This record gives sequence, C-alpha cells and structure tokens, in this order.
Amino acid sequence: MRASTTAFALLSILGLSAAAPTPVELAPRCGTTVYPVFLQQLTEASPNAVNPNTLSTTFDFHVSQTVGPNGQVSNRIYEVVGFEGIPSGAYGCQLNVVFPSTTTITTTGYPVLNVTTLDTTSPSSITYPNNWSWNTFYPPTSPPFGQGLFGTVTFAPGQSTAINSETCEGNLAFVFSIASWVSQSSSVDYTEYINKINAAGQTGLYLTYGC
Repeated sequence: MRASTTAFALLSILGLSAAAPTPVELAPRCGTTVYPVFLQQLTEASPNAVNPNTLSTTFDFHVSQTVGPNGQVSNRIYEVVGFEGIPSGAYGCQLNVVFPSTTTITTTGYPVLNVTTLDTTSPSSITYPNNWSWNTFYPPTSPPFGQGLFGTVTFAPGQSTAINSETCEGNLAFVFSIASWVSQSSSVDYTEYINKINAAGQTGLYLTYGC
C-alpha cells in the first residue's frame, strides 16, 4: 500500500512537471512596425552644431549629463529619434523598445530617461537632413514639446516594453534625455541595430501602429 502511494505521488509529480508550460517566443507584433530613420544628438557643449544622423554612421544612441559639485547640470546630450512614413488614417502609434539579453548597454550613474514628443510646426518638418541643434530648441522660449512628458524608461539587456502610445500624426520624433530629477552625472549608450530582413534582429527603439 505504501509502495502504491509512493508510486502515485511520483507519477503525480511527473505529470505536473510534464504539464508545466515551457518558455516560448513572444507573439508577433500587432499592426505595422516602423523603424527609426534618424538618430540625432543635440549637444549643449556645441549648441550650434547640427549633428549627423548616426543611423548612417555609427548607429550610436547616446544620452548623458554632467552634474558638478554645486549641483549644476551641464554638458547635456539629448537624442532625437525620428520616424517617417506613417500613413494618413493610421492610429494607435506606440513607441516600443526591445533589447536581446546579449545587448551591450553602457551606463553610468542613474540613467533614467525622460521621453518627450517633439512638437514642431508640422509633421512633415520631422525629417533628416534638418537644421536642428541645441539652440534650435533651448532655452525653450517657444517649447517644441507641446505634449509634455510622454514616458519614462530605463534601458536594460533582455528588456521588451512599450513606453507609451499617442495619436499618429504622420512623421513623429521623440527626444530622450536624462530625467530632470536625476541629480548625478549619468549616461546611457547602445548601438541601434535594425535587421530589416529578420524583424527578430531589432535592437532598440521601434514604433507600431494599427494595434
């Protein structure tokens, strides 16, 4: 009787083990996916510099700030991420980020990022080449960020998350900066990678709509 009970318990455990779910890949993305067409830095130290589109050169995404002993923030670098070709009538534009577990993300300090929608005179003006520099937007006497804070995010390997969604307006751009409440020198840097043949090869930021 005891042997039968033991065997039954063993079979029950094996049955439970067999029934446990196994890891699976994420479901395919809904709607349509749009990849960035430009990454452009705005640099406080070179306020009139119109920086290159790094998607044509190094694929570098870099945001940073320096905080001095007196708490003064300087040497800020913001990253503008631009998307083009969102058709008229599209809806549910959602900004997402994905980092495979093998992604190298270099950080210092406490790099929590604020994400803000770039509000220019018209969606069609969000394009590259452009004449954007730090002095184009700062000091924000005429704020280009009419929609306020869009979201907050901290990048990490193995991450896959939606930052936020908004109304589609043709071309869209988002500005990434170290959150204003971070009181120490901080930075984040990674290589944006887009494999257009294999969507699973995406590393970094992308947009979806029509979900």
